[in-house]
Amino acid sequence: MRINSASSLIVAMLAVAVFAVSGCDSTGGNGKTNGGAANNADHDHDHDHDHGDDHDHDHADHPAHGPFGGHIFALEPNDMQGEWKKYPDSNVIKMYLLDEAGKKEVAQKVDSFTVTPKVGNDEEGFTLEAEKLDDQGLSAVYMLDDQNLSIAIPLGVDIEVKIGDKVYKGEIKAHEPLDH
Repeated sequence: MRINSASSLIVAMLAVAVFAVSGCDSTGGNGKTNGGAANNADHDHDHDHDHGDDHDHDHADHPAHGPFGGHIFALEPNDMQGEWKKYPDSNVIKMYLLDEAGKKEVAQKVDSFTVTPKVGNDEEGFTLEAEKLDDQGLSAVYMLDDQNLSIAIPLGVDIEVKIGDKVYKGEIKAHEPLDH
């Protein structure tokens, strides 16, 4: 990823520093994984309130979590969703292809899986590779171990997945690094 100016470089470095300190795993600060979207109320948001049943909490402040403890993103057309996750103490980013409901993985024969930063001049983006292909060349998990991709994600990225004649497009908007 190329950075256009000194101010963009400073912003990118600050984002990485904050992202590295806070991380983006699903442990909620207690070392136990969240276990997915079904039990979000049980993990600690580091807020000064509890999660009682009469609690009115604006869930728009927190991206939805997927079955792997990562963050859900929409893919257009709408017959699939995606989930991304950054692994603590590394630069590994994994993206999962999920069913329309975002509940389980869907293995696909992907022709290309590209993540393009919204900041900088990286016109080609990053190409994610299948973590493990089955006998038919299908996978639901695509990954890349790259520091520049770890920097780019909190600054916002566009996602393009080509599967045969279909092109799925998604976006991860710029965000504050999350602590869960």
